[in-house]
Amino acid sequence: MSLEISSTLERFIVDELMMGDKNTRVDPDVSLVSSGIVDSLALLRLIAFVEEKFGVTVEDDEVVPDNFETLNIMESFVAAKL
Repeated sequence: MSLEISSTLERFIVDELMMGDKNTRVDPDVSLVSSGIVDSLALLRLIAFVEEKFGVTVEDDEVVPDNFETLNIMESFVAAKL
C-alpha cells in the first residue's frame, strides 16, 4: 500500500504542481518546500487531494511542514491516517 500511496502522491505533485511530464520524478527525500516545488497554495491543493483521494481528514494542527516536507514523510503521514 505504501508504494501505491507514494506513487499516487508523486503523480499528483508532478502532474498538478510541477506541470511535468510522465518521465519527471521526485526524489522521495528532497524537501518539497525548500526546493520550491510546494508553496502555500500548492500545499492547500495537496491537502485537498490527499483528503479526497485517500478518504482521510487532515486536521488543522496537522498542516505543518513536518507532515508534508518530503514525499517519504507524506507517504508515512497518509499511511498512518489510514
